Amino acid sequence: MNAPEMWARRARSYGPAAPLYDLARPTYPAPAIEEIVDRLPGTTVVEPGAGTGKATRLLAARGVQVTAVEPDLGMATVMLRAHAEAGLRGLGVHVEPFEEWRPPFRGSGLVCAQAWHWFDQDRCWRKAAEALAPNGLLALLWNVEQWEAMPGHEAVEAAFARHGQEARDDGGLGPEVWPTARTAAHYGFHGLELLTYDWHQEWEAAEFASYRATTSQLLVLPDGVRDDLVKDLEETVTTELGGRLTLPWRTYLFLARRS
Repeated sequence: MNAPEMWARRARSYGPAAPLYDLARPTYPAPAIEEIVDRLPGTTVVEPGAGTGKATRLLAARGVQVTAVEPDLGMATVMLRAHAEAGLRGLGVHVEPFEEWRPPFRGSGLVCAQAWHWFDQDRCWRKAAEALAPNGLLALLWNVEQWEAMPGHEAVEAAFARHGQEARDDGGLGPEVWPTARTAAHYGFHGLELLTYDWHQEWEAAEFASYRATTSQLLVLPDGVRDDLVKDLEETVTTELGGRLTLPWRTYLFLARRS
């Protein structure tokens, strides 16, 4: 399997793990969400690749009307259920690829959390420009592990290595794939800014293992290999790190305006 085929397979891997994904994945820092909401020129937001609605619910809780465009039915089903259970309203969901979606309106914002890198870059930038009103806000954000700053990362790396895997898995989120002012301007956006937020999350052994089980790196592994690795991760954190670990995060928030 070549690299583009594996990338496509990883992008499509999340649906069966949607309930665990919603439970185990980290949230986004409140200051980042508040920065987005404060800069919106209105209250209507398109959210491509909304997944199970981790960011969707944070926006809706602040009065934002979200139209989610999520290609995976399993993820969208969990999103709708979690949104209702949280007592939130104002959510519209389209189950289709963002690149093929036809915007019925031009929104005041487009927010994409942890998903922009999965799209066809030329098509998604053009679709974003099509979906936003003039002066609309583009907000792209990612949580990225600060792996080498995590106490005990060597023990976790050894556990991954025992199963032929790398512990550091950024999912292709290196800065080389992130927006640049030149890219933004090419598609009709200006004023690109990058804001960062540093925070940390404490996990019990089973919680950390569950989180890593929801990454595309593990989801595309054969069931037996994945199960053995997840079990090894939990046992390693339990026996070598006292049952808990603290993972530092950096959240990157890119902001730009539709020309």
